[in-house]
Amino acid sequence: MNEYEEFLKGFEQSAFGQLGTEEWDEQVTQPEWMLDRLIPAGSIGMLFGPNNSGKSHLICDLVVSMRNGLSHWHGYDLCSGPVVMFSESHGHIKARLKAYINRSEGQKCNPLYTHPTMSLETSQIEYMGAWMNLLPKAPMLVVFDTLSTSFQLEENDNKEAARLMKMMERHIIPALDPRGSIVIVHHTSKISEGRSHRGASALVDNIDYSINVQWDKEVERTIAKWEKDRWRLIDKSPQWAGEPHKVPVDFTNGEAEMMVLEWSEYSDEAKEMAKELQKDLQMNHWKDLVRQSLNNLPVYVHTSRHRIPDGHTRYQFPDGIPDKEVRVLKDWMRAEMVTETVFTKTGKECGFFVVTTEIP
Repeated sequence: MNEYEEFLKGFEQSAFGQLGTEEWDEQVTQPEWMLDRLIPAGSIGMLFGPNNSGKSHLICDLVVSMRNGLSHWHGYDLCSGPVVMFSESHGHIKARLKAYINRSEGQKCNPLYTHPTMSLETSQIEYMGAWMNLLPKAPMLVVFDTLSTSFQLEENDNKEAARLMKMMERHIIPALDPRGSIVIVHHTSKISEGRSHRGASALVDNIDYSINVQWDKEVERTIAKWEKDRWRLIDKSPQWAGEPHKVPVDFTNGEAEMMVLEWSEYSDEAKEMAKELQKDLQMNHWKDLVRQSLNNLPVYVHTSRHRIPDGHTRYQFPDGIPDKEVRVLKDWMRAEMVTETVFTKTGKECGFFVVTTEIP
């Protein structure tokens, strides 16, 4: 075989030999959706957040919904089907899945395959695709929880990350249901305070969607927010809040309660309302502490920068109440209790006595 024939054979066997030379007909088609307008068919997505933020809770909620054959998930049309899940802390994840199954009270419609993470070499992705083809029915969803325990990957190496994504596109996506998707669960970088993923930028550059999950200290709930959305067909990215509940689970060797999160639609407006509610609850708690501390009445409450009058002892507010809230509490005491104003010798108002804690 001469050099030209060798080149021609190589060309015919290459991707370009199969490419064709027809021009684009300028027709476009939206994808099918696993989750309506959020998770497109044949996609790779990422769910990321800090440790113990609730990432696996959201995944378990979705997985059990698909196992039960639900056609909706939190307000969006869902294509349910078989799920393959690789998880770290595998025993604990199975117990959590069981809790979500118990909470759902649904009937099993689709198989759920759950295995420990395997720390795969990127080259082994091809074998995984072959294994998936042996399953009785193509999976609708494959979950890798987490990236770091699923693959032998240098997270900060963009070339390695891009190669991993390409291998999944080449070998796992074709073994999925045509509407299926891959979800990678990943950790956030410490420097970003939970706002961005850890490692190479190629991990996010090559995905179709991402969800950020965090514990919100202000509202004391887990918040899941849809962040990357390649198609952007929804005007406002959805958010959900998770509130903890315990569900009894029967183990083969006993019983225990497992935590689940009840997810509900969330918004910035709802967040502000929840923050205000938390403030009100906290203020009511401080008011109760103040009431309980007012034992030997009358009590002198100092309100000015003037000297405390001779013979008066300043009332000390309970520990832990911020100074700015002390000012609010003083106004509340005057409005809700029987008080008498106290003046300095020069006639300047300097405080008040609490005579009784209840207005008759």
